[in-house]
Amino acid sequence: MRYLIANWKSTKNVEDAFSWIVQFNHLLKQESSIQKKLNNDELKIIICPSFHLLTTVKAKIAKSKNIAIGAQDVSFFEQGNYTGEVSAQNLKDIIDYSIIGHSERRKYLKETDNMIDQKISILKDYSIEPILCVRDNKDLIPKDVRFIAYEPIYAIGTGKNESLTDVLNAKAKISHDRDTIFIYGGSVNSDNITEYSNAPEIKGFLVGNASKDPNSFIMMASRL
Repeated sequence: MRYLIANWKSTKNVEDAFSWIVQFNHLLKQESSIQKKLNNDELKIIICPSFHLLTTVKAKIAKSKNIAIGAQDVSFFEQGNYTGEVSAQNLKDIIDYSIIGHSERRKYLKETDNMIDQKISILKDYSIEPILCVRDNKDLIPKDVRFIAYEPIYAIGTGKNESLTDVLNAKAKISHDRDTIFIYGGSVNSDNITEYSNAPEIKGFLVGNASKDPNSFIMMASRL
């Protein structure tokens, strides 16, 4: 199975999200090849909006097999009197996945390996699958992490995607289990995704800017 993950980041309000979903559902109905891949367990699409949009997206998204909802982060507190935090306990009936350790959070919010490890542990307690972002082989990978998203810092949001050769070299250096699902992220779009998707070592893609437009996102799904 291949995975296509949309990370909308902090860019959409309710109206924007609703418009995206309407267009996505319409386009998906026209793409029999994508529907076939979803139904045959060849493709899973995971949409990760901001917290305030999770229930809206979940309610309106196409009821197709293998379309799931994920969060962009989760609190490292399990639950309690932590104003402004959104915990795994809050989200357990809404999401199936959560992005963890994105380089933007490491940079701007000073997230540490210890905080990331704590988040992953809590997510697993609530049967939510973490998608761990790593920048290189120096980032720690907690035990039993199934999804690893390699995102070189210089390629995130810059339009400068890393070459396939460099991605595979990075994968070889990153410590992970044999059954780990290796995902690439970093300026992936509809023009360059085919190059990566032809490599069996790459099982999926974490898409930022190119996921904000449903037309671009559906085009990427059609090329997997």
